[in-house]
Amino acid sequence: MKRFLIVALAALLCGTALLIHASSPSTGDTPDPPEVIHFTDVSGDYLFVENRCETERMLRSLQEYLGDGSIQIQSSVPEDVTCYAESEWDPAWAAALPGESVYCVEAWDIFKNGTFQKTAYQVCRT
Repeated sequence: MKRFLIVALAALLCGTALLIHASSPSTGDTPDPPEVIHFTDVSGDYLFVENRCETERMLRSLQEYLGDGSIQIQSSVPEDVTCYAESEWDPAWAAALPGESVYCVEAWDIFKNGTFQKTAYQVCRT
């Protein structure tokens, strides 16, 4: 489902997409590498790479913006919820989203034909 959400995000950001290949890293004793999703459509070759450093920055800035240590913030968006995506991160925007008490955030770097395009910020409240 997460791959579907990323492909849907790509469709919104880059046009209609045709999923060719999606891969997740294998788990092991070493820290997991970031998740990577690859697909190709008529306009080019796309690669989405999970940006864990930017996700951590999102967590910290949202916590600081909310100023409430009791608020729960997760560093991944569940597969079964509707999330919102933006091209720029703004904790005020995330705080204003409707939903329950747990915030979920993720950042993905988007590459087209090997060239970095932008970082997409996903947020939801569960």
